[in-house]
Amino acid sequence: MADNDLDKYLEDIGISTSEDEGLEPALPDLPVAQEQSLNVAIAPAAALKGSIEERCESFLVHLLLNFDPAYAVEISSAEEELNVDIFGGDPGKIIGRNGRTLAALEYLTNAVVNREELGPRKRINIDVGGYKRRRDERLRGTARKAASRVRKTGFAAELEPMSAAERRVIHMELADDASVVSESAGEGRNRRVVVKPS
Repeated sequence: MADNDLDKYLEDIGISTSEDEGLEPALPDLPVAQEQSLNVAIAPAAALKGSIEERCESFLVHLLLNFDPAYAVEISSAEEELNVDIFGGDPGKIIGRNGRTLAALEYLTNAVVNREELGPRKRINIDVGGYKRRRDERLRGTARKAASRVRKTGFAAELEPMSAAERRVIHMELADDASVVSESAGEGRNRRVVVKPS
């Protein structure tokens, strides 16, 4: 997402990106109590400072306050990425249908927290209640079964359409298997992994 697109998106949801306005959100006419609670929830999300871990935690905590104050965020840092676990509240709200809301949250978090002018950048992976870990394990099992089928039959195996993140899990699982190769084929939502004999 280009910085211009991100600025427009943030302005559309009520967060000003103008330095002159001190990054304060533009709020509709609300009773004073509601306006104060929205300022507490939104304003710090726009003014991100500190290390990437601090920026990520600040952004997510303040964003999730708008969903449900019961959510908690735990961040662990690896060499090139941050792993974020969200606990508490209703995990279904954050996961969404087929993980789409979680994927959107991860995309938005990466776009906001990893802006060049904010400092060092890392890939941010977000999981809710172990959803992605279970999904990734299931995908790795699918990859191993497809590779086994390709070795037995000698024919290519075409998997169901998947998101880029899901295809990446399949490719990573099969990367060290010299008997097969995997590649992505198709366009848009129909993009899928094809496993072939090497």
